[in-house]
Amino acid sequence: MLAATDGPFPSSVELVLRRYAPLVDARGASSVGFEAAVAAMAPATKAAITADLKCFLAWCKSRRPVATAVPAEPETLVHYLRWLAKGSDTRTPAKPATLARRIASIARVHRMLGFGDSEPLPTQAGMVRDTLKGIRRDKRHRQRQAGPLRLGDAMAEGQGAPEGVTVKALLASCSTDIIGLRDAALISLAYDAGLRVSELVGTEVADLRQVGDGSGRLEIGHSKTDQLGEGALAWLSPETMGHISAWLLASGIGEGPVFRRINVLTSPPDPAGQQIVRHYIGAKPLTRQGVVAILRRRVLEAIDLGHVELEPGMEGDTVRALSAHSFRVGLTQDLFAAGEDGAGIALALRWSSQTTALRYARELAVGSNAAARVLGNLRRGSILPKNDCQAIDGDCASG
Repeated sequence: MLAATDGPFPSSVELVLRRYAPLVDARGASSVGFEAAVAAMAPATKAAITADLKCFLAWCKSRRPVATAVPAEPETLVHYLRWLAKGSDTRTPAKPATLARRIASIARVHRMLGFGDSEPLPTQAGMVRDTLKGIRRDKRHRQRQAGPLRLGDAMAEGQGAPEGVTVKALLASCSTDIIGLRDAALISLAYDAGLRVSELVGTEVADLRQVGDGSGRLEIGHSKTDQLGEGALAWLSPETMGHISAWLLASGIGEGPVFRRINVLTSPPDPAGQQIVRHYIGAKPLTRQGVVAILRRRVLEAIDLGHVELEPGMEGDTVRALSAHSFRVGLTQDLFAAGEDGAGIALALRWSSQTTALRYARELAVGSNAAARVLGNLRRGSILPKNDCQAIDGDCASG
């Protein structure tokens, strides 16, 4: 196993390897190289590799014929993938994206332990790649995209305003109390800058500044695609700067994290039946889970207040489709609807490639692609009334 080092604490990856030491051959590993590899990982990457490694080693331990898990045999990885994809009474089948990530994590750990320098990794074996392809073909699963949270305005002449839950509807649900001020600032900032949730909860007062025209700038120290911390700037609207200023003034926050948990303490009713409600603002930033909870609560309040019109019974599906990533998806779609190209959108939202931006805009692109533009006016006469469509559907269903 890896030799003990002079560092204060072993990493989570090393702790898992030590726990399953009998299954791991680390005799050729360099402690210095291992530490360097762990130090280069982003926190989210380290957490994912730790979880994936733990799952694989625990499965190997439960299978008596497996003497060594690392280095792995290709046949072992094939059986592991099939086990993950099959599921059980207590475990849902893993999606193809999850399987690919687990194999990538196993490959990363092999490299950290010195394997793969002189010969191919077991994760690169043909049978492993074929197993992944076969599972993907069987499932035909397209990775679920977070529902978009668009601004709520038409982005170009001739377009209608987007329907459903919008940023404007969420802002309309925010009251003027301390919680409402925080939530309005959070929602407005997340949309304007197209922030990932890690960037949102990591925003500090020192990262914000206002310029002469009332707009603002947000300095993003590091992000998913900027692990070296070179930094980026995001534009913020005057409206967003107003929401942020109102929140910071009311909360008394002058430094540190901008978005924090608010604890509510309610006193027992006095003889006249009056209660005193006090709000205590924490020192630590909101968590990812906290942002999601705020978003879902605001969606339900917007529906209750009539700012969002939904078909009866669709509330649950609407809430589940949204996540903290929905602001980023919504801004991407709005920019695409306004006529911006993929390269400009990728630059504005700090993507290393415009492929992701175009993928998020896929649904909008269908309505504005070449076929839609050319045939949209020519074939209007072929649109059937609703009753005729229902009749045809009925005929197809019956035979």
